[in-house]
Amino acid sequence: MPVIPQVFPETLYFTVTVDGVGFPYAIQGQLNHKINKSRVFNCSFIGKEALEMCSVGAIVEVNWGRGNLTNLIDDKKFIGVIKNIQPSEKGSFTAFDYTTFLAESQYINYKIEDYIGQDLYFAAADACDYKGIDTSRLTQGSGIFITEEMNLFGWKTRKEFIDACFNEMKIVVNDDRHPTNTIKQWQYAIRTGKIMDFFLPDEDNIITHPSITLSIDNNNIIDEKILSHIDTTHLINAVTIVSKTDETIFAQLEDMGSQNKYGVIGYFLQYSSLDKNKLEDIAYKIISQYKNPSITYSISLTNSDNIELGDIIKIDMAALPSFSTKTVIEYSIDLGNEIKTRYKIGLPQVSVKEFIDRLKAPIDR
Repeated sequence: MPVIPQVFPETLYFTVTVDGVGFPYAIQGQLNHKINKSRVFNCSFIGKEALEMCSVGAIVEVNWGRGNLTNLIDDKKFIGVIKNIQPSEKGSFTAFDYTTFLAESQYINYKIEDYIGQDLYFAAADACDYKGIDTSRLTQGSGIFITEEMNLFGWKTRKEFIDACFNEMKIVVNDDRHPTNTIKQWQYAIRTGKIMDFFLPDEDNIITHPSITLSIDNNNIIDEKILSHIDTTHLINAVTIVSKTDETIFAQLEDMGSQNKYGVIGYFLQYSSLDKNKLEDIAYKIISQYKNPSITYSISLTNSDNIELGDIIKIDMAALPSFSTKTVIEYSIDLGNEIKTRYKIGLPQVSVKEFIDRLKAPIDR
């Protein structure tokens, strides 16, 4: 995504059509979106004529833009299908983007012999090619190939199959631009219109260029509107790993700095190795990965809607111990007299089991 100019324009407009016909009765709108989910548009309207135009299954198109009266920029589009209606003179409807067609598709029997050796990226892309979803951008590939051990097969909706593919699309990275054993995971979303995007967030890359830097100096955020959430669900600072075949061979490791901050949080694992050095290495990697909690932020911005899912945001705030670079994973946009947006940023940690499974896999997976 392009770097966003940090000057916010004055004028907002948004237009709505229902089944290709102008819908001038909208008085307020809200868009909500999470990675790997449908984008949802809630529209409040007024008037009996509005109610007559709305029906479940109707196609809704929303365009909104920002700028000044001589330079309105129509740079956003939502296309979706109405799924429910609150009927009254002051009513509302809710529409979901075309990802909903994937979730509601007929069940398909995905067979091992049809997919072994295929790139997960292209298997998921083929499943997305449905009911008018535009897959023309899905050309990159992941380099991760389907094996019979992957939990992909059997009767599934298209979205269930896609989600299963993306659950396997994780890469362990060890280079001079990332912390040791960084795990990157592919994500997907329809971010505009009917166009499906697959993207690989890289928030831990030390040379990543953020889409925007949020700070008081840049006049685009105020301290009261940033909330942090500290999650210790996966925190581990004391590890015991025992050989599956010989319990006398084991390794134990602790991180006292983490224990002094968060208390002792132990983890026990049986591992298929008789090599004590291997057990110690796994213990070290687990401690290094999970000795600190994961942190996500919720940020409110005014008149800023050009930040998308998967974009990287840098937060430079005096209230934080150091600047953070995080990925946008969710947002809510209110369209009214102005744009009010709340973003949730920060990818969740993978589970310890997934982490260990990835360490077993080839490093360039």
